[in-house]
Amino acid sequence: MKFLIAADSFKDSLSAYEVGEAVWQGILAAMPDADVVNSPMADGGEGTIDALLACMDGAEREVIVHDPLMNKIPTRYAVLEEDTVFIESARSSGLPLVPFNLRDPMKTNSYGLGEQIKDAVRNGYRNIVISLGGSATNDGGVGMLQALGWKFHDHEGELLGNEENPLLKVASFTDDERISELDQCSFTIASDVTNPFYGENGAAHIFARQKGATDEDIVELDKGLRKLAGLFKDAYGVDLQAVEGAGAAGGLGGGIAAGLKGALQSGVESIAVLTSLEEKVAAADVIFTGEGSLDRQSLMGKVPVGVAKLAKKHGKKVIGIAGRIDTDLKEVNQYLDAAFSIQTECRSLEEALKGQITEKQIRATVEQVVRLFM
Repeated sequence: MKFLIAADSFKDSLSAYEVGEAVWQGILAAMPDADVVNSPMADGGEGTIDALLACMDGAEREVIVHDPLMNKIPTRYAVLEEDTVFIESARSSGLPLVPFNLRDPMKTNSYGLGEQIKDAVRNGYRNIVISLGGSATNDGGVGMLQALGWKFHDHEGELLGNEENPLLKVASFTDDERISELDQCSFTIASDVTNPFYGENGAAHIFARQKGATDEDIVELDKGLRKLAGLFKDAYGVDLQAVEGAGAAGGLGGGIAAGLKGALQSGVESIAVLTSLEEKVAAADVIFTGEGSLDRQSLMGKVPVGVAKLAKKHGKKVIGIAGRIDTDLKEVNQYLDAAFSIQTECRSLEEALKGQITEKQIRATVEQVVRLFM
């Protein structure tokens, strides 16, 4: 029997690859002669590059960039094919890069992401995939575009620098000095966020508070995004409110869509294409998938649902495992043939998240499931 493992990471416990290895051991414990493939999955957030490089040829390229507070840091992006790179925005503009007491989207920007893109473009890569998730910024991509040659000005016509959040002062911009090679590039935005650029469901109102914004800050940030959207529409003819997901990562989705003509794509779908997941699904008899918490967010296009849709397309059995299941199983079973929590006894959250405990529980649970196929 052929098994495919296409699981996401169990956050704060095991990487996607490690989850897959534990599932693999559980399968073999019950069926030693099974044919097993581990193809780690992700949805575009933190850890996506690790999942990609675990199941496909590629390497990481190091570059020095500025973090959200404009401190220089080393970071990396993945070179996947001769002409393709994958950039995690969180590695340059992510919330974990900012100390808790300094988190403030009025003072952070996405300049470092622009530097990552610039390095890739200058080194000849033309197919650029950018994952959006976990950002510390809410600048509509202004900082990113500054790093790529855009010039933004305030109401007095003064050139804005790249300190703090330039969005708050933007009144006009020019792109005459942007990197010319950008015209030769294609940009794909890997994100599962569907929020609009501004408004009550936009980048500022939905996401800025978790980045440190106050109620007053959110109003100002939203006002800045509205102004920027108007400037982008005048210059590029793009109505960002009509672009689903433009509000991702503090408006980075919109900045890339307008300035770089980026196409938004589901994060799960992007990773599935890059890893040739559908071909692996078609060749398998049974697919295991899962993530740390199987809940309502999972049902909105996360890894388990994305994998399950491919499995159903090819008429394959698909089984989900999770550290916890926090939603109606009837909803889960719309996608997964069955879903199992790996918890077999009462433990504190701290203990349950320990890698060795999670690994042991996955192996034990999967072994019992596979015995049903014998």
